[in-house]
Amino acid sequence: MAKPGFARANKYLFSRDVWTWNLPSGYTCPGALKCLAYADRKTGRVKLGKENEFRCYSAVTERFPAVRDKSWANRDAVIGLDAQEVADVVCSLLPKNAKLVRIHAAGDMFSQAYFDGWMTVCRRNPGVRFWLFTKSLPFWVARRNRIPENVNITASYGGKHDALIEQYGLKFAQVVYSEAEAERLGLPIDRDDSLAAFSKESFALLENFSRKKAAPLPMALEF
Repeated sequence: MAKPGFARANKYLFSRDVWTWNLPSGYTCPGALKCLAYADRKTGRVKLGKENEFRCYSAVTERFPAVRDKSWANRDAVIGLDAQEVADVVCSLLPKNAKLVRIHAAGDMFSQAYFDGWMTVCRRNPGVRFWLFTKSLPFWVARRNRIPENVNITASYGGKHDALIEQYGLKFAQVVYSEAEAERLGLPIDRDDSLAAFSKESFALLENFSRKKAAPLPMALEF
């Protein structure tokens, strides 16, 4: 049985010293829409949401039992806790040498208490740089004037709460299908998470494996 904890980020990020905390994709993503996908906890079979347009890379990786089990162990460790309890659990598992942490390479903020717990983690660890992408925008908006300085939050377009991005002037990431599209939008492309981690400006994410371009994915569409 897997134990909860952090994992090393993949090689495509700006540093190999990045740690990540992951949750089960889809099941913990209440604001997801165009990227919504789930890997079955038992079988790993991936299902797509009705309005899915973008490949959810994390859901695909959860086909592998070790990845899937770790994500569920993390979820089980924090589900149903209040903010202080979430913070206590996460802080107890944070690697001692961590200086760079991406919150959720998989999953998202699934409740206000969980979001608040993570903000407490950031306050308790001022020497660590945290960042996250989120479609759970109501939780962020509710605390937008109380976000610690050492965490950088980016709103992901393509969710249920996109209207809040413009309404509150949130930093955002938008998926594009070419460099030319990003240029037309006036958005720099983040290729390694460096803009997500350190910039206050919005940016584009280049989608190279969209279902619009690639062959159909070996997944079952959810109805």
